[in-house]
Amino acid sequence: MGSYRLSKFAERDLAEILRYTIKTWGLEQGTAYFQLLNLARIQIVNNPVLPGGKARNDLADGCRAYKIAKHLIFYRVTGDCVEIARILHESRDFSRHVGEETFP
Repeated sequence: MGSYRLSKFAERDLAEILRYTIKTWGLEQGTAYFQLLNLARIQIVNNPVLPGGKARNDLADGCRAYKIAKHLIFYRVTGDCVEIARILHESRDFSRHVGEETFP
């Protein structure tokens, strides 16, 4: 498995997702959803061009998006490292929240 880095934005996104899910649906569901997002991260690191991923060069050079449940993980590969910029709900305006400045 290669390495990965979360941007400060992605770290905040994860914390907010976990907090919201626990508050709305409880600790068990929050834990399950967090594990689902973590599994998606592992899959991306193991195969950055995995099926279901989509190039999003319109947002940033080399940017890709991978949908997992109701969220999209925005990332790119730099050398042997996957840089995860954001983890956003599918209803968000991605062009307002993902760009070169959001990558680690």
